[in-house]
Amino acid sequence: MNIVADIGNSQIKIAIERKKGISRVKAFRSDDFKNIRKYLKALNYDNKPYLFYSSVLGTNYDKKLIKILKSFFEKITAFKSTRSLLSTTNSYKKASSLGSDRWAQIVAAKNIFKKDCVIVSCGSAISIDCVTKNGTHKGGVLMSGAERYINCFSDIHNLKNIKLTQTKKNNLLQTDTAEQINVGYRTMISASVHKVYEEFKKNTKSKPTIIVSGSYARQIASYIEINTLVEPFCSQKFGFY
Repeated sequence: MNIVADIGNSQIKIAIERKKGISRVKAFRSDDFKNIRKYLKALNYDNKPYLFYSSVLGTNYDKKLIKILKSFFEKITAFKSTRSLLSTTNSYKKASSLGSDRWAQIVAAKNIFKKDCVIVSCGSAISIDCVTKNGTHKGGVLMSGAERYINCFSDIHNLKNIKLTQTKKNNLLQTDTAEQINVGYRTMISASVHKVYEEFKKNTKSKPTIIVSGSYARQIASYIEINTLVEPFCSQKFGFY
């Protein structure tokens, strides 16, 4: 049995391997080591598994994680951003500057779908990356995630307790402040995805596949008028690729 962990700014998602995919994904707060240990201890396995993980939290967190969890695993391996991997090329001048979670999703999309792909990753931030079917990462766009978007209104007295909701209203112009904030966020995301998609489509002379991944992938996918594939655990699946 092998295990993959995707460590984001606020959550760590742990996936367990099964044939041609993953059998389950469990999410914890990134600092909830007590329950992470409890969960791992409860797993049934004959031999100690291998852990393969990506992390955006830096060296200090990684060292702490390894120290706490090393007794559960035969081997722990960190996934890092590289210049190239599995016929996929990183577009960053300094390859390691691209987040390892984004790199995992880019490589996964190219190798799993084998098409020109637009990858929309939904977490603490929202990233949009484009990779060609030949494995060339063309770059991307980075935006605020839902929590950070809503926090920008927190110092405005009447909006301190405002929350994003899954609004069913389709009109762009709203007459309620909460709905304006909701529609504003939806418009920001959908307009960005559509603009990236159309430019990538023009440059590749193809019809790219849009893959939406991450914690609230289904919600974000509902904002996008172009057909999308919802794959909440894209980076975890790459770990077993």
